[in-house]
Amino acid sequence: MNIFICDDDNLICEQIKTLCESYYIEHKLKRPDIYIFHSGEDILASDIKPDIVYLDIQMSGIDGIAVGNSLVKSYPAAIIIIITSFPEYLDEAMRFHVFRYISKPVESKRFMRNLEDAISEFNSIGGRIIVKCKGKTYVLSAKDIIMVEVNPHCRNLTIHTVSDTYTTTQTLASIKSMLPSGSFYQSHRCYIVNMNYIMSYNNSRIYMENHLYADIALRKYNDFFNTYSTFLTTLR
Repeated sequence: MNIFICDDDNLICEQIKTLCESYYIEHKLKRPDIYIFHSGEDILASDIKPDIVYLDIQMSGIDGIAVGNSLVKSYPAAIIIIITSFPEYLDEAMRFHVFRYISKPVESKRFMRNLEDAISEFNSIGGRIIVKCKGKTYVLSAKDIIMVEVNPHCRNLTIHTVSDTYTTTQTLASIKSMLPSGSFYQSHRCYIVNMNYIMSYNNSRIYMENHLYADIALRKYNDFFNTYSTFLTTLR
């Protein structure tokens, strides 16, 4: 992952860099490549693809609004977070669909929450999801997930992959929001299946690889049948 920090105040740049590094260390994630720029001209001259951008609005030379507009044209998937002391510029910034807004001085807890959201967004776009399990944070490839099931007797769910299982207290809705909708289907309030791993099904149950199965809610059978039939046509 490439994180860009663009601010003409070097102290702000170093603070953001330190916070980013602290988050990745704390969550035992692979460290990102962090690039610091002190002007709009410098960031636009870079030939590196940005994934997350922390962008100041009020800079000498090319301002953050112009920089943001240029970045989204070149890198539509870039996640842009505005950092500024001037909230009156937010309306203009919203035109290039900023992901979050952080005011100066930067508050650590809010920064960490927004960074976590940005990483989740990045991994969702890239076909990966973030799972918190037994005090650790895992980044899983969506294509390796066979199914997700909720344990109705306790407040957790299990993610079954081709090689392992992960139990987490994250909600089914939060996991679903990170999964690519084209290949995953929620067949029941307690189950989400990856249609690539379906072996067979009947009107009440879906049988998956690795000897797993998921229930189909009665009211969802017709929708499942149509969705899965459409999915199969895309594989031909």
